[in-house]
Amino acid sequence: MNIFDDLKSRGLIKQVTNETEVKKLLDTEVTFYIGIDPTANSLHIGHILPLIFARRLAAHGHKPIILVGGATAKIGAPTGKR
Repeated sequence: MNIFDDLKSRGLIKQVTNETEVKKLLDTEVTFYIGIDPTANSLHIGHILPLIFARRLAAHGHKPIILVGGATAKIGAPTGKR
């Protein structure tokens, strides 16, 4: 099973614009970014799902860049709690 079908079977992908292109992209090594909101009181489901997704992609050879804290807030926290 390829990574796309694995993620989809686990409910981590609901729909995409062009499934063929996404599968082709995931056949090559990709680097991706996830930013975690540092203003939240604790980790919640909104944080956990992207981290699970990142773990699965990393297990298939992709390279995550995960930022937690100040760098994410400086990019633009929508809450204004900087």
